[in-house]
Amino acid sequence: SGINRTQFPLQYLGRWYFLAAAAAPGTEALDIFTIMDNAEFVVRESSEREKLYFRAAIRVKDGSCVPRKWIYIFTDRSIELRTEGHPDRITELFSTNCHHCIILKEREKNNSRLLLYARSSQLEEEFMEEFKNKSKCQGFKDILVIPQQQEYCHFEE
Repeated sequence: SGINRTQFPLQYLGRWYFLAAAAAPGTEALDIFTIMDNAEFVVRESSEREKLYFRAAIRVKDGSCVPRKWIYIFTDRSIELRTEGHPDRITELFSTNCHHCIILKEREKNNSRLLLYARSSQLEEEFMEEFKNKSKCQGFKDILVIPQQQEYCHFEE
């Protein structure tokens, strides 16, 4: 795991699709994602050197669109990201063979989960299998693949 500091955060800017999540069995770590049909994210750089802005357009299974915004905070001395307003949440970036993917590990209180994002809403099976294998190595045997059966929501500018 770790952040590629040579291009950070440039390689993470732009549009991403949320494709899957994994957590340990018997936890509530995936509950928030079970109502989603799909989710698209945009990552933007901040004028403040150590912040990244995230914006999400989430399509809920009932057809409604839910916008979300938050800020990740990072420092040159750490591979961890913090979420503004959530001091107990720690996010780590995991390495992956998929150059157009991001795997994040979120830890907060007693919950922990892996999240898979990609530049495209469709992912090659080999990379989904890699995510599943990384999840199992972390003890995360519950894997939720986001359905993506409805049209994606549009971002409001």
